Amino acid sequence: MARHPEICPACFARLEAEAKRCPRCGALMAELSARDYREKLLRALMHPLAEVRMRAVIALGLRAEPETADALAQCALSHPTDVVEGLEVVERLRDWPKTEARDAALIRLSAHPSRLVRRAAARACSIIANRGLIHA
Repeated sequence: MARHPEICPACFARLEAEAKRCPRCGALMAELSARDYREKLLRALMHPLAEVRMRAVIALGLRAEPETADALAQCALSHPTDVVEGLEVVERLRDWPKTEARDAALIRLSAHPSRLVRRAAARACSIIANRGLIHA
């Protein structure tokens, strides 16, 4: 029998090492293990531990897939007191190629509760607009 992480990747509940199904949410460990990497990273953005979320932010940021921009912005907005995470999301999005999704995410982040994140997002929008890199 395969060993699984002792935390359910779907709901983050503690599991027995040999559990096949999560007792809290009912997720099957074999199905969760078969998910693609991007889906696992997107799921990690909802993790209660900031370190896990930050690793996912960095990995998704490096992948620069436009369909993940909204999830990155939502992660930063869902954790308004984690300013470092919010700034990292802005920095990663700023470096992406020009897409509507990237621009929309940066615009959303310009309304972040943290003034530092708001300013960084507004600055990123201004820089990419000045370089002609904003999606028209």
